[in-house]
Amino acid sequence: MTPRQLFLQLGADRRRQVHLALCEDALLTWIDYVRGRRTPLRYRDSVVGMRHHVDVELPADALRSARAGVDLADIGNRYLEPITALQDDDLTFPDPVEFAYYAIYNCFSKYARGDDISDWLIVNQSLSVHHHSEVASRLTSAIADIDPTAG
Repeated sequence: MTPRQLFLQLGADRRRQVHLALCEDALLTWIDYVRGRRTPLRYRDSVVGMRHHVDVELPADALRSARAGVDLADIGNRYLEPITALQDDDLTFPDPVEFAYYAIYNCFSKYARGDDISDWLIVNQSLSVHHHSEVASRLTSAIADIDPTAG
């Protein structure tokens, strides 16, 4: 059985545990990226030309909210501008960083806001921060590490 098949056979609570674990790992990619920068992250939106600073704490705050199952720090509103900027190509990150950013956003959207987000999308995005040769083993490990008493 493939790691994907194993994941899709899990109950909702156990899939949530895997999502949170994979997004915690993806968060490390984000943290490494922002810590390695010498200047603040900024971008200019193409609609009105306004300059924006990237809230580097947003992904960590979003993951905390996903764990809690509620928007703890106005995460939904704080994500509006940067998600739009990413989709408009006003804001760009290296691919692994962008995948981490979206994975955490989608995990937040699913578990803190109750949005209908595909379970596999979160897995796919969070694993896309890694080299393809690591993907299967990382998913297998995340599944093996979940609490067996959950869903």
